[in-house]
Amino acid sequence: MRYPRVFKAIAIIVLLVIVGCANSTDESEEKFNEPKTANSSFTGTIKEIKSNTAIVNAKLGGGEGDVFVNLSVNSDETFQVGDRVKVGYDGIIMESSPAQINTLFVELID
Repeated sequence: MRYPRVFKAIAIIVLLVIVGCANSTDESEEKFNEPKTANSSFTGTIKEIKSNTAIVNAKLGGGEGDVFVNLSVNSDETFQVGDRVKVGYDGIIMESSPAQINTLFVELID
């Protein structure tokens, strides 16, 4: 009658492994779910304005290119093509053409 004890022991070990794996979290999953706290910024020149959106030519992420910028975050300012601006964003750059960001602020630069 040793076989029932062996099966019970194996069943308990399997259950412990399953429960242990179910409660563990992956480090990459934790980092993905953390809110971004570090904000980034760049400077550039407005190439085009349509409604509350501008296309800004900027050096960003090691290269130069165009970025969609939401101008409505600064309703106190009137922006024009050719203006130099400083743009703050949440650090995430969506790879599209032009690139897209979540604009946090836009300021004119003299």
